[in-house]
Amino acid sequence: MPFNQDDQRERSMVLALGLQSRPERARHEEDAYLDVLINGETRRLLFECKSSPGNQDFGTGRDTGLRKLDQWGSYHFVFGWFVARDNMPIRMWYGSPRMMRKWLDDEIAYIEPDILLSNLIPSKVDAEAVTVLFGDQEQISYSEMHKVMKDSWNAKAAIGRPDLYTSNADLHRGRSRRDHLYSRDAALKAARDRAAYLLDRGTTVNNRKIPYRYVIDHCAELSSAGWARSLEAAVDAEIELLARPQDAD
Repeated sequence: MPFNQDDQRERSMVLALGLQSRPERARHEEDAYLDVLINGETRRLLFECKSSPGNQDFGTGRDTGLRKLDQWGSYHFVFGWFVARDNMPIRMWYGSPRMMRKWLDDEIAYIEPDILLSNLIPSKVDAEAVTVLFGDQEQISYSEMHKVMKDSWNAKAAIGRPDLYTSNADLHRGRSRRDHLYSRDAALKAARDRAAYLLDRGTTVNNRKIPYRYVIDHCAELSSAGWARSLEAAVDAEIELLARPQDAD
């Protein structure tokens, strides 16, 4: 039976390290957080928890793409090795954003060709695609548009997206969605938006690893004599390091 990171091990790490977690957080958000005092102000540091059996690499999860890598750019990481079928960590490391920067840059470079291609292809979608999706008609109803666009034109406050079904209804904007009408120009925008959405879902990598050698070489190992105190000291040292004036070139 393969060893997989699960919620129980994550909770064990969070508890041992004295971190806090928001019960209402979504799966794509931080695993835990730590409030620290920096220059007299409380700052919240967001943490990602990764675990694996001893002497093995750390999985990143399924479908890791540019959005997730960008999000992780400001996160602090904690890594834990566990004995199989045991929920107590045997070794743990702290990885600050600075410590994790090289790994993140390498991962972004790995998927960059896919990103370049996915950014190019939607612009190549043309009137022929509109005919394939909507036929020869000059007016497209909301129900026909929704069949193609599904949820991707719905408002989504979490990412600041307005109701695109309404704002793109250029022939007629009805009192309700079912009365909206769209031109072929709006349909072309829809086809390109949908192509971009589908390509964005594809520009990901499945369960890429953070090599344990990277963690050992770049991160700060924590002391099992006091995990929480050791993490606090490592975070303080990192904050102090970043606060030092940089040498002029």
